[in-house]
Amino acid sequence: MSKLWLTSDLHLGHRNIHRYRDEFATAEEHHNIIWENLATTVGKRDTVYFLGDVAFDKEWLERISNLKVKHKVLICGNHDLEHGITMRDVVNAYDGVFALLSKRNFWFSHAPIHPQEIRGRRANIHGHLHGNMVWTRQNATPHMNAEGKMVEYYDEIDQRYLNVCVEHTDWKPITFEDATQFTK
Repeated sequence: MSKLWLTSDLHLGHRNIHRYRDEFATAEEHHNIIWENLATTVGKRDTVYFLGDVAFDKEWLERISNLKVKHKVLICGNHDLEHGITMRDVVNAYDGVFALLSKRNFWFSHAPIHPQEIRGRRANIHGHLHGNMVWTRQNATPHMNAEGKMVEYYDEIDQRYLNVCVEHTDWKPITFEDATQFTK
């Protein structure tokens, strides 16, 4: 049976990623673990949606291109066309390339979209925020901060946003079903 997998912000080939992801001692360790988790999780009949910031050099883009799955789809991120990688390179590596996509009544994007743009979809599946989440203002309460300015504290994660960055998925892809299980 085929599965639909989601992942974001792999940062393969990012030479200094271990400085931002302190779970890893070196960039090489990071890349090897992320790649191994990807390659051993997805199957040849599966579809993988990469929600941006996947490969930071042509070597890693080539490895993604050769990943043995039925379909590879990229939702472009802010780092996918850097370091000499062109749109032609990206289009050749993936089966589909989009800026924003509506799929199964969800918005797929790299960065979270504005709440008004969710318009009738169940939620926005995104990346970009790494370890952070989108917080709701519904229960925000104003407080005076140390500088004497009024600020609002957000105490509830906005359930309309599903962050599938590898920081939230144990450094590997997550199935669409697992990512969306708590949405209404």
